[in-house]
Amino acid sequence: MEYYSVIKTIHITTAIFSLLGFALRGWWMSTENPLLQNKLVRIFPHINDTLLLSAAIYLSVMSGLYPFAEDWLGAKVILLICYITAGLFALKRGKTKKIRLIAFAIALLCISMIFLLALYRSLLI
Repeated sequence: MEYYSVIKTIHITTAIFSLLGFALRGWWMSTENPLLQNKLVRIFPHINDTLLLSAAIYLSVMSGLYPFAEDWLGAKVILLICYITAGLFALKRGKTKKIRLIAFAIALLCISMIFLLALYRSLLI
């Protein structure tokens, strides 16, 4: 069970890094900061999010909690897809700054809801 705790800590830590990194990149996008184009800034989120997803899958399998068997976990998966989609429009695909800012706000809302679901493990927050 100690290994489970280590993986859970990795999952939580990488989730926080994902949120903070996305918020920082969103700020840089809104201020048109050239750091957004830095190679490390573009690569690190993929590494972090791979660790995050790997830890999530491990935790799901080890705990026997599967998406859509648990309503709150299914909601997290749906919100994750929405977060990724909105994040793509916020940082890459949005054609105008207005679209990117709206997508950024939607992505932040999605990730906030993901964090709340993880904390309370209930759709009735």
